[in-house]
Amino acid sequence: MFRKILFFLMLLSYFEGSSQCVPVDVDCFDITIPKQPYYEDGNDHYIVCVDKKVTVTPDLKVDYLNKTDRYTVESIPYEPYPYRGGAEVAVTIDQRAATDIDLPFEFCFFDKKFKKLSVHSNGVINFTDGTNFKGAVSDTQPPGANCPNGCNGTDPMNPIPKGGPGSLASAGWLNSVLGVAFHYHITTGPNGSSPAGTDPITGKPYPYSSINYAVYGTAPCRVFVISLANMPAYDLDRTACALLEKNSQTSQIVLHETTNVIDINIERHDGCPYDDRGKGIVGINNSTGTVAYAAPLRNAQHFDARNESWRFGPSGDPLWRLEWYANGAYVGNGLTQDVTISEQTVICSKLIIDGCIKQETDCYCVTFSPDIDLKDLDIEQQIVCDKDQNTFDLLTLNKIVIDNQGGASANLLKFFYYKTEDDAINKQNRITAARDFPIERGENKVWMRIEGRLEECFEIVPIKILKVPVEVKVPKHVNLCSEYTLPPLTDEEFYYKLERLDEDANAVVETLPQPKEGQLINRVGFYRVSIKKTNEYECEDVKSFILFVENCSYPKGISPNGDGDNDVLDLTYNNVVELKVFNRYGKVVFEHGKGYKRQWRGQDSNGNLLPSGTYFLNIKTKNYEYQDWIQLMNEIK
Repeated sequence: MFRKILFFLMLLSYFEGSSQCVPVDVDCFDITIPKQPYYEDGNDHYIVCVDKKVTVTPDLKVDYLNKTDRYTVESIPYEPYPYRGGAEVAVTIDQRAATDIDLPFEFCFFDKKFKKLSVHSNGVINFTDGTNFKGAVSDTQPPGANCPNGCNGTDPMNPIPKGGPGSLASAGWLNSVLGVAFHYHITTGPNGSSPAGTDPITGKPYPYSSINYAVYGTAPCRVFVISLANMPAYDLDRTACALLEKNSQTSQIVLHETTNVIDINIERHDGCPYDDRGKGIVGINNSTGTVAYAAPLRNAQHFDARNESWRFGPSGDPLWRLEWYANGAYVGNGLTQDVTISEQTVICSKLIIDGCIKQETDCYCVTFSPDIDLKDLDIEQQIVCDKDQNTFDLLTLNKIVIDNQGGASANLLKFFYYKTEDDAINKQNRITAARDFPIERGENKVWMRIEGRLEECFEIVPIKILKVPVEVKVPKHVNLCSEYTLPPLTDEEFYYKLERLDEDANAVVETLPQPKEGQLINRVGFYRVSIKKTNEYECEDVKSFILFVENCSYPKGISPNGDGDNDVLDLTYNNVVELKVFNRYGKVVFEHGKGYKRQWRGQDSNGNLLPSGTYFLNIKTKNYEYQDWIQLMNEIK
């Protein structure tokens, strides 16, 4: 039961704020769901196939949880409660106790509820409402109140129902438990002539007599116990009963809470003498003397008993029922519950006892998990964006499934791949090269077969491998004079990034705001223009091209005097591949190949300063060739 409570604490999320499933730790009723004939993955956790019906059958302890309009009588093992130590009942010979006893719980007896009982010293208790069915006060009551002839020991002991000493309808024996009903003299020795409590033969005192009561256990499964310990028999004929060492009798009546079971435990009873004086009754009698139940051979009969017990258990219509819940939702009320799951499901069986006093409940829960859990698993479409990828590793899908399972036992799953669904179902023509499954551009179909821990569990998953790459096409490089307008793109493309580069077109100098179609770029220099393309499968490609906005005008003069103004022929952004400088006689005085930027500052090819004057330029760029003049104003000292 402790395990039940621990398991319940883990399930509070299903029942928070609800009284649907509250387990209790009691002895008089119980419900458990035993180990199921399925794969067990821990206490109260079972593995089953998805969408395959399993039947859950609880173990129930519901003995005697029935209406009290009928009873069964049975012999049970002798397990008495202590016969002494309870609260003493003040009662004398052949007397009813002056005060009723309040029961610690309501008790149902022949379909009526009672909270009180009265005790008679002759081994009888009567259920009473405080006024009715209290039993006779003494054997001197008027005829009809208890016994017509006074219950003085000479009246016959008649069987129940309508029984008792000398009466067929004695009020003192109605609505009662008789256990053992016998003519005791609690305060006197045999024959009524010896000193109280002394054996007339041996002269030794009898053991002290006691009628006492006690309560054991905890609600809702308490017991109320009335014990009659060492009760001397009245008028015992020691000659007729010479074999008896003593004549004290000991028995007890046990009332069970909730089940309304009545037990009568007998440590010792002697059915002597063998006339009406030695008869006893073990039984129960209803309030009208019309229905009674007695132990076999113990209904106004002579009997000897040692360490025996009798149970009077309610046997009317059942007072209990079951309700079933799946993840907190009500699903049925039968003795068993069929369960079909597609995801982890907590099944709870709730025992409800609609007793004659109040309702009691108990509950037990177990968890069923699918052997193969495909819930929230997204593997049926695999996308390949790389145009150069021509194979697919199917085994990568295994890990996706395993990671979706939870629990170490997920590694027990087995995976197989097939090219058709029929092959997957029939386990034929398996794909052996699963790590290098060939794929083509477009749709590639394959079927995954997953086998679980249970031999009968498997799942078939269709998978489409879509090879759908995208590719951006850009110009290799763009060189032009003065300005450039970004042209329109296709629907799947957009300008992703625009970066201004250094004069060598290597390092990024500045990242500009995201460009748009039709944007004008007119600042001289190098740019990297990036275009991105995506498709509906989120495949993407990004490519860039270098844009060079060339300076197509040239300086008309330089004055290399070190003042920082026109000291050199600056053709950094003219994309020069060849430069030649001629003097007025047509002689080449300076030349430079590809990569010219600011190397000429008025010197000849040997590094000597040239005289001031007019020189002529021949400039070749990537796309053009120019001839022009330039004035050199050089200060030669």
